[in-house]
Amino acid sequence: MFVMGTIILLLGLLGGILSLGFFIYSVIRKKPKKLGGIALAVSVIAIIIGAATASTPLQLSVNAVQLTTDAQGVATIEGEVSENAKITLDGKNIKNVKGTFSETVQLSDEKEHTYVLKASLNKVVKDEKIVVEPSKEFIAILQEEKKEKELLAKTETALALAESTPNQKNYDEAATLVHSLSKTYDDYDKRLKTIEENITIYEAVETAEKSLARKDLEEAVKQVALASLNKEELNNRVTSLQTKIEEKEEQEKLYAQAAKAVEAAEKSPSNSLCDTATTAIAKLPATDEGLTKRVAAVQQIVKDNEEKERKEKQEQEKKEQLAKAEQERQAAEQEQQAAIAQQEAEQAAANQAEEHVLVTATGSKYHTHKCGNGTYYDAPLSEALARGLTPCSKCY
Repeated sequence: MFVMGTIILLLGLLGGILSLGFFIYSVIRKKPKKLGGIALAVSVIAIIIGAATASTPLQLSVNAVQLTTDAQGVATIEGEVSENAKITLDGKNIKNVKGTFSETVQLSDEKEHTYVLKASLNKVVKDEKIVVEPSKEFIAILQEEKKEKELLAKTETALALAESTPNQKNYDEAATLVHSLSKTYDDYDKRLKTIEENITIYEAVETAEKSLARKDLEEAVKQVALASLNKEELNNRVTSLQTKIEEKEEQEKLYAQAAKAVEAAEKSPSNSLCDTATTAIAKLPATDEGLTKRVAAVQQIVKDNEEKERKEKQEQEKKEQLAKAEQERQAAEQEQQAAIAQQEAEQAAANQAEEHVLVTATGSKYHTHKCGNGTYYDAPLSEALARGLTPCSKCY
């Protein structure tokens, strides 16, 4: 190619000289110039083609095809190339400085990288492959950076958690990770400080949520006003807390009323007080077994008292009936005794007017005095005669 280019160039020069002379001659003699012009144009084209073909052949060489980076992962690819050649490295143009080149490359990981260097001149292309491997120092730095990135990711996660829920545990975990980083990050320090400032605020809200006490709620409201993290969430929690405390206070009021009603029923057991206590218990949001059992106990007492009163009443009525019967019996007995006494008195009066004799229960005689063995009793003569008795021959 080089030899042929040289020949074409020489022929073009010779033809150019002859064509130029013929063209000048035609002008002077005033002869047709077309043939001389064509010959001159062809000669110029031949000169151009010959010059291009006869130029120096494409040259490309690199100082080293195997390179190791420095501690920062940087390596420099250097070499020589034809002065007018175009050079690319992995498709990127690099400068050709008077036949030399120098390009710095940077590895991004622990893997070696093969770069393709291409040179082109007059449609001729040459390439070289350069392998760049990471140095041990660079690999160590990459590993440290990897650890740092992983630690940064953990730190970011811990900080985000501590910011969403600022408490001592989350703050301590985030602070430990921040302080373990190899570098100081001002943003992380500021975030830690903000989290620390909000811990007391969150603790106040959590305390109020656990106690449901109004004094704790008032303290939480004061603290939330100073919050710099999650203020909307905290305000929502405080609003919800206010509702819960109001509900609790209402429940406590209802419970106090129910307890008071139960105590009143226990103090003075009655159906009306038990009904009042039962109604108060029914108003409670949830069944209170303690109060319910106490009311049931009072109701049982009332029932027992009623049963006792019923029995006592029955017993009293029975006693009254027995007393009345006894009175009636005694009255009847007194009337009977009075009648007997009257009868005896009448009989005695009658006896005083009639002769009396002595008789026995089984004897056939009546006597004026005891006459023989036996039990004698006094009897009117009329009675003795009525029995069919006859006078004793000894007495009469």
